[in-house]
Amino acid sequence: MTAAPPVPALRGINYDVGTDYGSVPSRVFWHRDDVIRDLVAIRDELHCTTVNLFGTDTGRLAEAAGIARRVGLHVWVQPRLIDRPQHEVLAHLLDAARAVEQLRLEHGAVVLNIGCEWSIFSHGLIPGRSYAERAAHLGRPWSWPALPLYSRRLNRLLARAVEVARDEFHGPVTYAAGLWEQVDWRPFDLVGLNYYRLRWNRLGYARRLRKHVQHGRPVVITEFGCATFRGAAALGPAGHTILRYGPDGPYLAPGYVRDEQEQADYLHSLLDVYRAAGVAGTFVFEFAEPYKPHSADPRTDFDMSGYGIVKVLPGAPGGPLRWEPKAAFRALARVYEVS
Repeated sequence: MTAAPPVPALRGINYDVGTDYGSVPSRVFWHRDDVIRDLVAIRDELHCTTVNLFGTDTGRLAEAAGIARRVGLHVWVQPRLIDRPQHEVLAHLLDAARAVEQLRLEHGAVVLNIGCEWSIFSHGLIPGRSYAERAAHLGRPWSWPALPLYSRRLNRLLARAVEVARDEFHGPVTYAAGLWEQVDWRPFDLVGLNYYRLRWNRLGYARRLRKHVQHGRPVVITEFGCATFRGAAALGPAGHTILRYGPDGPYLAPGYVRDEQEQADYLHSLLDVYRAAGVAGTFVFEFAEPYKPHSADPRTDFDMSGYGIVKVLPGAPGGPLRWEPKAAFRALARVYEVS
């Protein structure tokens, strides 16, 4: 295991360079000027020290990481390959590790986050032909007795993945674990938790987090956030499910009302919990979701289903990405500025 350097009060956010989820790519167009503008805003307006860059294209990951280091941000890089066989996931990780090691040699201050919630995003760990089917399987109470089995399968894959990553990358390594995943953290330098709060885990949420912090390795909250509608806090990481897909394209489930303040209050509340628990750092999920643009018409305001703290504005196809801060952006900036 590589000795991890002391981790400062890490103030971070997740930034998607484009993830291939199958039917809906999260970011179709790539403009370097957009990325520079966004990362400078993350540094200067949000007062972040660190950005977690995630996505499928390793070229985009490397380009964005280089920009982030040049503007003075610490960088975590997390490759995401969705719904592919495990050998392809490991090959993709190997490519990313090579690119991230080159970045580390040139710029330093880089962490490799080998993956995210692989038990649902990868094949062969939980029953289901797609990540949506595997997530639905987890939501059925009769599947819960099998969670130890799923975690054993996950840990076997993680052990192989750490070996693959360390063959090429010689800096700190971590993983972003889902709430249901029982990870063996011994091969890792940092504990990474996608630690969302929602209706069913609200009671005891802070107490369970403190148990993670007591294990000895620095604990970083690799994801937390909620969507932008009334009632989103109770759904946590399932807020996106109000966006549905039909034969005529995407649509919002009826009955939901836009509420930026609920998203802002959720972030503020959890940052207080994390500070009290003594975690080493936090990454809000997430900066922007380009494939969920805002609209003044509530029937097509897809941003309501998104976790982005900026709302993406409609624009010309292929043109620059336009966005405006949401209430959560301003709330996060106030907290991070004084942290």
